Amino acid sequence: MNARFVRLTGRFGCPCLRLATVWALALILALAGQALAQRGGSLSFGALLPLSGPLADRGKTSKVALELAQADINAYLAASGASGQFSITVENTAGNPAQAVEKLKSLAGRGIRVVIGPFSDDAAEACLEYADKNNLLLLSQGSAGPFLSKKGDNLFRLAPSDTYQAEAVTSLMHQEGVTTVIPLWNGDRYGDDMVVHVKARFKQLGGEALPGTRYAPDRKDFGPIIDELFRQAGQAVRASSKGKVAIYFAGGAEIVPLLKEAAKHPELASLPWYGCDATAMYDPIAKDPESAKFAMKTRLASPRFGEGGANVYALTEKRIQDKTDIFPDTESLAAYDAAWAVFFTAQAAGGSGDFARFKQMLPQVCERMYGVTGWLALNEHGDRREDWDFDFWVLKYEDDKYYWKKPPATSSSQARPRSCSSATGRRNKQSRRGRPPAGQGGASPLPGPS
Repeated sequence: MNARFVRLTGRFGCPCLRLATVWALALILALAGQALAQRGGSLSFGALLPLSGPLADRGKTSKVALELAQADINAYLAASGASGQFSITVENTAGNPAQAVEKLKSLAGRGIRVVIGPFSDDAAEACLEYADKNNLLLLSQGSAGPFLSKKGDNLFRLAPSDTYQAEAVTSLMHQEGVTTVIPLWNGDRYGDDMVVHVKARFKQLGGEALPGTRYAPDRKDFGPIIDELFRQAGQAVRASSKGKVAIYFAGGAEIVPLLKEAAKHPELASLPWYGCDATAMYDPIAKDPESAKFAMKTRLASPRFGEGGANVYALTEKRIQDKTDIFPDTESLAAYDAAWAVFFTAQAAGGSGDFARFKQMLPQVCERMYGVTGWLALNEHGDRREDWDFDFWVLKYEDDKYYWKKPPATSSSQARPRSCSSATGRRNKQSRRGRPPAGQGGASPLPGPS
């Protein structure tokens, strides 16, 4: 029987509950004849979040998103006349993979078989062996590394693959006339993966990717690194008199000292810079006047998972921000979706006690589920099948303060509903948010370096 999604209003005042009602009716139709709607008992799940350490802000917004989902699900159960409670036990990984494994073992010791998280690739990789050996299911809202895309394991992921991020940033470069890109990157797995995909994609678009400059993850002295970048940039500019040279960065918190070091070379300030999702809306850049000034001068454009087009996305985003005073990342909204996904899967599977059945049902539920962040359909590797729009964020300066902003699009061909510039590596002919196909909008050029 085909699911029919209908928009409902009625006794549920909260927009998220109205959306939940749509989800529930669709799933009931789609999964008719299977075990549905536990009438009693509690549903207990776990979550592994970085509530302290370098990813603490992201962990906090995900935690609040899960608390909101828990409250909404329990309100939905009560309004539906069902008994029982839905609960999520949160453990702090502190952004440490080893601690994530220990916290996973702790959750398993309490009988929890399904866990939302871990947030990062490193933590997900560290936990996966234990999860596979002990029949534990991980549903990560933040892990996106292509190296973890494996068929048949117990890791499922709602964040789009980093390959889509590479497609988005190179599409923007190409749209803006960049002919040569020079990577600058952290030599960890994330940085290496991103640069491999960016180079390959940019070459497919007809551009040239130079060797670039790679540094060790624990490096503190960036003078020689920037000197080498300056050397390659100078050669590229001289060799490409009619072309356009740009810098691409893939790394993390070290972006602040790198920008400060790069500011010593005026020639590097004359080139456009592109960042990664780790630099998008990264407050330490805005709070450091020297690096912020350089980032603004080079128009450092950094991709971030695009905000959902549905009103419920903005409403849920605001609910999280109101409780945390932090602008939530899109992964937090994916955590909210993850909670609903495991809830509906438990309903369809008759609970989470039968691990094999729960694991079998999760992709079927996600296939038919449109959440706050869009379609949750998974591919054969358990990763989110749909690609994702990316918004590009740049620094602005006003009232003696630097701040992040999505700049207005400047392309006259831009046909997207929102006015902020975005890019996508979309392969589908139809966007799941009703936006134009690739080639009928695509990446929009941003205002150039000031």
